[in-house]
This record gives sequence, structure tokens and C-alpha cells, in this order.
Amino acid sequence: MTSYSTAAAAITVAILTASSSPGTVAFTAPSSISHHLTRGGSGTSNIASSTSLQGMKRNKFSKQQELAAKMEEAKRLREQGDGGAAAAAEEITKPSDNTQLSDKEIKERNDRQRFANMLENSMTSSSSGDLGDGYYLTVEQENENAEAVFKGINRLYEGDPAPSSPFTELLNIDNGEPLGQGGMKRLVPWEGSRSASSSDFMIVVTDPRPKSVELRTAMKRLAGALSADMLAKCVVINTDTPAENRRFVKKNFSEDSGADKMTVLTDEKMDWMREYTALGEKRFSISMFILKEGRCEKIAREVEAESMTETVKNAIRGMLR
Repeated sequence: MTSYSTAAAAITVAILTASSSPGTVAFTAPSSISHHLTRGGSGTSNIASSTSLQGMKRNKFSKQQELAAKMEEAKRLREQGDGGAAAAAEEITKPSDNTQLSDKEIKERNDRQRFANMLENSMTSSSSGDLGDGYYLTVEQENENAEAVFKGINRLYEGDPAPSSPFTELLNIDNGEPLGQGGMKRLVPWEGSRSASSSDFMIVVTDPRPKSVELRTAMKRLAGALSADMLAKCVVINTDTPAENRRFVKKNFSEDSGADKMTVLTDEKMDWMREYTALGEKRFSISMFILKEGRCEKIAREVEAESMTETVKNAIRGMLR
């Protein structure tokens, strides 16, 4: 079974690889390591035992020192290799109150910090949980996300910029026309929406599969579980034609049900889904994004229709704490 020291070493290798080539990761971690990194492991290792916990605490400081030393060495080698240009790139990984970072720089910084966060979690996590325990991601979803980080898969992660421009090309199901700049600004809180504060958030549920039974089931479950105020923050994006969406909404959601407050939009060419990396690397499925002030606050991929309500509620609770 993979030990914590092995997991820490694997992350250190990943950080060094990422640091030598900003924005890419050539390291692939085995799935056994991923489980330890996201949940702390379980089973015969008995990580929750007092002996193991004491050992983790004793090793934590030395592991962090080792990580810091290796990061510093990687920085020095990069500076030697490119005459100091990489030193400037390193600086974008450090938050600064005085510097306005571009969206690209923020994403690069987030990618670097994600490795350090996973190392920290691997040394402090001693329990596993699931949706019923208040988590908005299942163990399987967290493992999949960890694998994506290790493999350097190009996708949006939590904390990354949430672009507004892709919303302009989405089709209004009432008239079949693109939202355009005006429609986008009315929809997206941080772009000047008159119906919401600029600090408000929006819940986006999307599925690229045409006439998706799972997505339609998820919509019905959300309509029956969320308050009218929360439903007004929900945006459903699919690939069905505006006419098909109108038929479904009219047949399943009455005007007094509260579900009519959800916004349903069409992404026939899947441009929005492609920009938000919601098409999946292996298969099409439901994705959930909570967007706030131009950032991806929460992301859940491959969400089951039956668990959509818990996923959304738990994600909102975690964000508002």
C-alpha cells in the first residue's frame, strides 16, 4: 500500500516537472496515490489510528521543508537555464495585493499552488466522507480530479477564471437568438446584471448529450428541492434546439411551480462547453459549476442525476461558510 512519504515524494516530482515547464505536467500518478492525496486513505493502513496520526504530525514539518527546498532548487535551475525569464514566471505563483494578474497568470498560479495544497491535504486528512457527510464531491470524483491534475489535463479547476464571453453565443430558447452582449450582461452577475448583485453567484448545470434523460431528471430534482431564490440562480445549458427545450419546459414545469425561474439555454455548437472544459476527456456527462465574481468557485464533473440536489446544496454551503 502506498505510504504518505511515497505520496509526498510523488507530488514533489510533479511539482519539479511542472516548474521546469510552466503550465504542463509530465508526471502521472497511480490511482492508489490519488486516493491518499484526496481522502487520506483507508482500510488496512488504519491511518486514523493515534500512532499513524502522531507519525504524520512528526513528519509534516520535515516534508514541508523538503518541498520548499526542492521548489527553491527548481527555481534556481530555471533561472540558470533561461537567463532569469523563468524567475518572473515563478513570481506569478505568489499572490500579491499590489499586482493585477491576468487570467492566464492566475491559472498558472493556481496550477502550481494546487500541487502544494494536495501535499498538505495528504498529510492532514485522516477521514473520508461523501455527499451524506456534507461533501459536494464523492471520493471517486476527487480521485478523478487528482488524476487530471497529475496528468496535466487542460481543464478548468476551482479558482480559475470563469470567462463571460462564451455566454454571448448561447441561444435564448424563447426566440432562438444568441444572447449577445446585452443578454450576457443581464445574466452574469459580475458583468452588470440588474437582477443580481455583482458579488452574487450563478449555478450552471450542463450536459452535451442531446435529450439527456439524466439532465432532465436532474432539472426536475432541483426544481423540487431548491428555493425559488436558488432556482433563479440556476442556468441549464444543453445542446437541444430551442424548440425542443421549449417543449420540455412547457410539458414538465408549470408557471407556478417555481421551476420556470431556471434559465435554460442552448449551446448547439458546444462552444460554451468547450470553453468551460465541460465535454469530458472520456465521455459526455453532467457537469456543475458555481461561478462567482469571474471565478470558478466550485466544479463537479460526472455528476449523477440522483445526487445533483445534494451536490448543489453542499457546494453552496461550503462556499458560503
